[in-house]
Amino acid sequence: MLAIRTGTLIDGTGGEPRQDVVVLVEDQRITAVGPAQEMEIPPNAEVVDVSDKTVLPGLVDAHVHIHTPGGPVDNYALAQLQEYQGALSLRAYTYGLKDLGMGFTTLRSLSSPSYVDVALRDAINESVVEGPRLMVAGQGLSATGGHMDQANWSPDVFVSGRTGVCDGPWSCREAARTQFKRGADLIKINACVGDYHNMDEPYKQEMTYEEMAAICEEAHWRRKRVAAHTAGGQGITDAIRAGVDSLEHAHWLTEEQIEMMVEHGTFYVPTLIVNSRSVALGKDQKDISDEGWDWLVKVNEEKWDTLARAKEAGVKIAVGTDAGFVVCHGENACEIEEFVKGGFTPMEAIVAATRMGAECLGLEDDLGTVEAGKLADMVVVDGDPLADVSILLDENRISQVFKEGEQVK
Repeated sequence: MLAIRTGTLIDGTGGEPRQDVVVLVEDQRITAVGPAQEMEIPPNAEVVDVSDKTVLPGLVDAHVHIHTPGGPVDNYALAQLQEYQGALSLRAYTYGLKDLGMGFTTLRSLSSPSYVDVALRDAINESVVEGPRLMVAGQGLSATGGHMDQANWSPDVFVSGRTGVCDGPWSCREAARTQFKRGADLIKINACVGDYHNMDEPYKQEMTYEEMAAICEEAHWRRKRVAAHTAGGQGITDAIRAGVDSLEHAHWLTEEQIEMMVEHGTFYVPTLIVNSRSVALGKDQKDISDEGWDWLVKVNEEKWDTLARAKEAGVKIAVGTDAGFVVCHGENACEIEEFVKGGFTPMEAIVAATRMGAECLGLEDDLGTVEAGKLADMVVVDGDPLADVSILLDENRISQVFKEGEQVK
């Protein structure tokens, strides 16, 4: 048994922080949480005294790509061609450790080549290696010539395993079945994407309603979820109607679409930081066309309005960074900062990275809050993140990390 004596407990429910609390852990789960003066600590318990620190639930990043490092140099597609799959897997292992060490005990990886994420998840679950809890999508699904099937290479060059390409409802249904056959926990689709060539409507639809509906039906039959890469326009409306469980990015949402999300319970994972970082890098470093740069600037300016309106309407919003593209693994808490910049209180932003993240992944019965019955995922922080959320980005301030009751940092 483990007894953790906290200074301040932020339990992830959104309630007021509590002082001088004891958390009892046995067999990977929290058995009791209560005031220190009222709790009886069993004599055989290992006591972890962090009474000068703040304890949070394990953090959740609902949108990462575990096989890529992130950072300013966008050569990931080329790296996937040049490196052995074993090397990509080993790199993915190190990226997961970085995230875990910063308190992100759970990640949702939304597509990787050759099922690297599936292999890493299984290795972690079997205790072959240490790492965060992973929910994985295997290969993302894209229409021919779509977002994840772009014509980067000569037609004489064939590269297998990078993505799942499907066209038409039956092909899409088969592609979803293939992902589940290979061990995916969920499906990631590309519903609609950005369009650099039309600033009046800077998005275009990629999958039809019928294609998305077939995929969602297959997933929901298995009690699995579907995440949709989106930008704006009719593709978002069709994705919600088809039954996707979360909209990723979704830079432009109309009032009607926001109302639909509330009605359907569709999650919003805005990935704000990837846009902010892209613009901060500058046009030259991004090595992007004039049209592409104008599109990035437009997204970065207008994302805040979409976020504010979705929050005001009561859309369920979770933290996701798109770590692995522009954002490096281990920097995941920068999205919590972005939420605060976008009008969330620090407490609301932390809830979006804990309880709401767990709900987005369908893991709310086990994760997201420090409550009796939940898995004992916790982060010990030196300082008060409610006063300054940026301390969650300081490796030296992340004092300890527990995953299922085991101290992993």
